[in-house]
Amino acid sequence: MLTFAGHTAPVRCVAYAPDGTRLASGGEDGSLRLWDLTGRSEPRVWPKLARTVEAVAFTPDGSLLLAGLFDGKLAAFRPAGRRARWEEMAHPGAVRAIVPHPARDRIFTAGWDREVCVWSLAKPRRTRLCPPFDEPPTALAVSPDGATVAVGLAHTYRIYLVDAAVGQRRTRLMSDEGAVFSLAYAPDGRLLAAGDTRGRVMLWEPEHPERPRILEGHTWPVYGLAFTPDGRRLVTASADKTARVWDVGTGRQLQVYEWHQHWVKCLALSPDGLTVATGGEDHLVAVWDMPE
Repeated sequence: MLTFAGHTAPVRCVAYAPDGTRLASGGEDGSLRLWDLTGRSEPRVWPKLARTVEAVAFTPDGSLLLAGLFDGKLAAFRPAGRRARWEEMAHPGAVRAIVPHPARDRIFTAGWDREVCVWSLAKPRRTRLCPPFDEPPTALAVSPDGATVAVGLAHTYRIYLVDAAVGQRRTRLMSDEGAVFSLAYAPDGRLLAAGDTRGRVMLWEPEHPERPRILEGHTWPVYGLAFTPDGRRLVTASADKTARVWDVGTGRQLQVYEWHQHWVKCLALSPDGLTVATGGEDHLVAVWDMPE
């Protein structure tokens, strides 16, 4: 396990570059950092972009690093550049999530203005995907085929499945209590994992949404989720200070890791599925090997 120190406040978001050699992190210190996982160069730091860097993501080709900011702006950086290539107002009140589309030419964002938007990357332009929701979205996930955007809401356990092409809300997944803080599709698109404020992980089959499976073990909100590339394991991160690895088929908990001293606020899985990055309230980024 490796730890990367530099943030001076809690780490809110992490994302791997598509080639797996770099890791981006954003924090409540307002800085965006790019770590070289090969150890050949010092981290690149873009200091004090806003009060908080709320979300980070790479475009699928790795040419741009996107940062969603507390002041509502979406900023795009060349990984080797010093200044933003472009910066646009995205969601007044803060950008909550950024998710690339598999087609590589656009991304989706969500914010506290209750909207989900789609952006063209060729010429940055914000288009509303669907009418505003009743409450702010807290999590987004795009199906592997790019046809569906899953939107989790902040205050009640509702997940909407939205047609990515026309913006129609096709399905609503609901549970009893809590709210959704994290979402992830399985690589084959047949499962949607949702982490909630009660520490539960729900495994929904979008085609048969009546009976989600529940993975129980976390005791505080689940802030991060990721399936391994083969879809057989699920990695989760929680405010209970732990990251956990689950067998998807059986629902069995395989490993529990306590790499952080405080809440674990974010998680990312490397493209090859071999390493995991987590960021925490302890201001640290941890990178660790997935168990075999």
